[in-house]
This record gives sequence, C-alpha cells and structure tokens, in this order.
Amino acid sequence: MTTATVPLRARPARAARRRARRLAFLPLLAPATGAFVLVFWVCMGVLVVMSVYPFLAAGTPRLTAEAWRRFLGDAYYWSVVGTTLRLAAVVTGACLLLGYPAAYAIHTIRRPGWALACYVVLFAPILVSVVVRTYGWLLLLSPTGAVNWVLRTLGLVREPIPLIFNTTGIVIAMVHILLPFAVFPILSVIGQLGGELKEAAMDLGATRWQTFRRVTLPLTLPGVVAAAQIVFTLTISAFVTPFLMGGGKVQILSGLIYRDMEAVNLAFASVVALVLLGLAVAILVASNLLVRGTYRRAEVTV
Repeated sequence: MTTATVPLRARPARAARRRARRLAFLPLLAPATGAFVLVFWVCMGVLVVMSVYPFLAAGTPRLTAEAWRRFLGDAYYWSVVGTTLRLAAVVTGACLLLGYPAAYAIHTIRRPGWALACYVVLFAPILVSVVVRTYGWLLLLSPTGAVNWVLRTLGLVREPIPLIFNTTGIVIAMVHILLPFAVFPILSVIGQLGGELKEAAMDLGATRWQTFRRVTLPLTLPGVVAAAQIVFTLTISAFVTPFLMGGGKVQILSGLIYRDMEAVNLAFASVVALVLLGLAVAILVASNLLVRGTYRRAEVTV
C-alpha cells in the first residue's frame, strides 16, 4: 500500500519541476522583451497617436488626418520616397558586389595572420564613430581633397569633380560604412560550406565558374539575402551620413523627420516615421517571400 501511494504523491512534484524547467527561459528573456516592448512598440503607438492628434498652438489636440493627406497627396514627398529607395538600393547593390568577393577571398585564406589582417582592415572601422568617418570622407572627397588632387595630378581631370553634397558622396561614404555588415553574414554562411560538394561538381566535369554558379552561389544565397536586408534597412533609416555628405541638397525621409522635428511639426514627422517603418517592413517581407518562392521553385525543378 505504501509503495503504491509514494509514486502518486511524487507525480505532482515532478510535473511542477518539469514545468519550471520549461519556463526557465522567461526570467532571462523578460528584460530584453520588456525593453523591446517599451522602447519600440510603445514608441510606435505614440507615433500613431501623434500622427492623427496634432497638438495645436493652443495646446488642444483634435482628431485629424491632415498630416496623412498632406504626405500622400503631395508629389514632392513621393519623390523623397523614391530618392530614399534608390539610395538604399544602390548602396545595397554596391555593398554586395564588393562584399561577396571579399568574404569569399577571406574564406580561402589559409594563413591565420593574413586572415586576421583582413578582418582588422574590414571590421576595425566599425569601432570608429560614424560622424568621424563621415567627416573623413568629406575631407577626402572635397574639391581640395586627396581624391581630386590625385585625379588632377594624373591628368585625368582638369577641374575638381563634385564628390560631396550630392548623391555620389553619400553612396561612397555609406558603402564604406556599411560594407562590414554585408561581409559578415556572407562570410558566416561561406564558412559553413564543406568542400565535398565543390569537389564532387568538379569531379563530374564542372568548371570553376559552373561550380560557383550552380553550387557555391545557391548555397550561400541565405547569407546574401541577410546581408542585403541588413544593409538596406540601415541605409533607408540612416541620417548622419546622408545629412553631412548631402549638405541638405539630397532630401531623404530621415531628413524630413529631422526637419519637421526641428519645426515642432510632430504630426507630420510621425507620419514620415511611420511611412519609413512601413517601407522597411514591406521590403523585408517581400524579399523573404521572394527567396522562399525561389527555393520552392528550385526544389520542384530538382
């Protein structure tokens, strides 16, 4: 009788211990989740309210969609959206074109010292402030800077090329600042590839280019997509570098937010911020769906 009742009494205790082990992650997750909810979602809620409840000079709020009508009905603001998206697309494409070969080359380096030197060259600039790096580019690309001096010394140009206070300067500086964020995801995926598949492809008669195009590139596509998403979202929301390198002549969405915040036009600044967030989320979701569709079609083809 005693041997039968002891296991029955122990069952609730064991179930409680299992439940406690399953929920052990909650205390670890709670601080980060709480900070995320407070800083992000609460702020987003405040922006939504402020976009339709502007505080008038008299201090009396009223419900209105005037800020939304002003943004959606003015062609100028749509041109700013287009400029922002084009800038993000160009910077993302340039970072991928430069980042993929760099990541692939680092992966093939066998000497630890050379690999460490490449890591230092590529990732050390992250330790320096974005403002400092942007001012460095202003000095290099100015009409009296080193780049124009070299071009004129070599006889390639007679007059200094305008490389600052325009889109060209913004792209150059943004690519330099965001290139490490493109290299790292691609490098991490390439590092997980084994050499067996490439050796098998080459044993079956594939050339180096065919092996890269049919084996290496498809397997590293998740790293490429992650790099593109990181660079695109960082570019679309960047402010300091476009503001300094553009000199106020290249208007993008983050610049609109700054301008309207300075003018205490909080309703319109909230609308622009929500549009910027919506664009970033929409493009991330669309890129994920596109990649899933590509993989699904590839599986069907195979």
